[in-house]
Amino acid sequence: MGATTVHDLAHKMAALAVAAVDPERLVRDELQRRLAGRLHAESVLAVGKAAAGLARGVRGIFSGSPRQLLIRPHSSPALLDPGWEQVSGGHPLPDRQSAAAGARLHDWLAQIDPAHTLLALISGGASSCVELPAPGLTMDDLAAAHKALLGSGLPIGRVNAVRKHLSALKGGGALRLVRGKVVALLLSDVPGDDPSTIASGPFAADPTTYADALEAIESLRVKTGLDAVRRHLAAGARGELPETLKPGAPALEQVDAALIGSVKNAVSAVSGEAWRKWLRAEEGSLDGEAAETGRRLVAHGRSMSGDRVVLVWGGETTVTLGLRSGRGGRNTELALAAADALREGAPAGARELVLALATDGEDGPTRKAGALVDGATWEAVRKAGIDPAEALGRHDSLTALAAVHGALLETGPTGTNVGDLAIYLRLPA
Repeated sequence: MGATTVHDLAHKMAALAVAAVDPERLVRDELQRRLAGRLHAESVLAVGKAAAGLARGVRGIFSGSPRQLLIRPHSSPALLDPGWEQVSGGHPLPDRQSAAAGARLHDWLAQIDPAHTLLALISGGASSCVELPAPGLTMDDLAAAHKALLGSGLPIGRVNAVRKHLSALKGGGALRLVRGKVVALLLSDVPGDDPSTIASGPFAADPTTYADALEAIESLRVKTGLDAVRRHLAAGARGELPETLKPGAPALEQVDAALIGSVKNAVSAVSGEAWRKWLRAEEGSLDGEAAETGRRLVAHGRSMSGDRVVLVWGGETTVTLGLRSGRGGRNTELALAAADALREGAPAGARELVLALATDGEDGPTRKAGALVDGATWEAVRKAGIDPAEALGRHDSLTALAAVHGALLETGPTGTNVGDLAIYLRLPA
C-alpha cells in the first residue's frame, strides 16, 4: 500500500469510529428494546454535546406529546424540531446563558407530575452548558473554577468532584427536584464510564465529598479568582453545607440508569475494520499526559509484531498548562509528540502514522478535531519556520501542525461525544 492509501485508511477508521457512536441510533436501539417492558415517558430531557442526536432517537417512539427540553453547548448541532424547547449554554466554560439554562431546567424538572416518568438523555458537555450555582456563589466564581481546572492536568473525576460541589444541579442535584420515576440513558465521554462523572452526574449518586473537592482546588497552580470557591468548599468540608446526593439515598430507588454508548464502541469499530483489512489489531486505554502518551503510543505500536498493525486507544488524556500557553488541545498535543517519536527508528520498509481524534469534533478550545501525523511531519513543521520542540513545550501544537498541509483534522461538530481516540497504523511501504 502506498502512502496515500495508508492515510485514507486512517481517515476511514476515524469515520467508522464516529459512526459507531451515533447517538440517534444508540437511543433508538435502547428504547425499542425497552418497549417490550411498556416504557412510556411523559417528559423527555436531552442534554450535552450529543443532545440533538439523542433527541432524534426518541422521534416517533412515544404516543401523545411529551414535554421535551433540549440543552446543548452553543457550538453543538441544534435540532430542527418545533416539538422541543431548546436552550444553549457555554462550553468549555459556563456563561450567563448556562445559568439561564440551569434556571429553566430547575423549573422544568420541578413541574413534572410525581405519577409521570422522565426520560433523561445525558451526554458530556452538560457540565458547563447547563449550570445553577450553589447558594452563595456566582457564575463568575464557577467560570473561574472551570478555567483553572481545565488547564490543571487533573483527571476528569477530580475535576467533576469540584464542579458537583459548586452546583445545585450536579452530583444528584437534578434528581432531588424530581418526584417520579427517571429513566436515564447515558452516552459516556469519561474514562471508566462512571455515571456520577458523566455530565457531573445530575441524576446519579456522588461518592466524592467537599473535602475531596477542596483538596483538588488547593492543588491548582492557578489561584486567581478562586477565593469564594475555596471558602465555599471549606465550609462544606466543615459540615456547614449539605452534601451532594450519596450512594444509598432513597431518591436513587426511582432511577433506572443505563449506559448506551462509550468510547469502547468507537475503539471496537476501528479494530473491527483492521481485522477486515487483514491487519493485526490491539486495543487499549488512552490516559495520562497527552505528550507523554503520544510517545508511548508509538513505542507500543512499534513493539507489536508484524508489518500490518493497528493500535487503537480510547479515553482521555490531560494537559497541564503553564502560566503561558499557546493554542491547541489534547489531541493535537498528543499528535505533535507522536510526530517527534515517528521521525526516527521506523521499522525497515514500513509506513507509520498516528491519528488523534476528539470524537465530538472539537479538540479542547480549538475548532479542529485533532491531527494526523507521520514520520515527515516534525521536519515539515521545522521547514515552515516553527521549532516543533519549542511549540510542544509551550503547548502550541495547533500553531505547529497548522503549518503542515493535511495534518489537522476538520470535521466540525460531529453530534456525538465519547472522548478521544488515538490510532497507530503501520503498513508496508
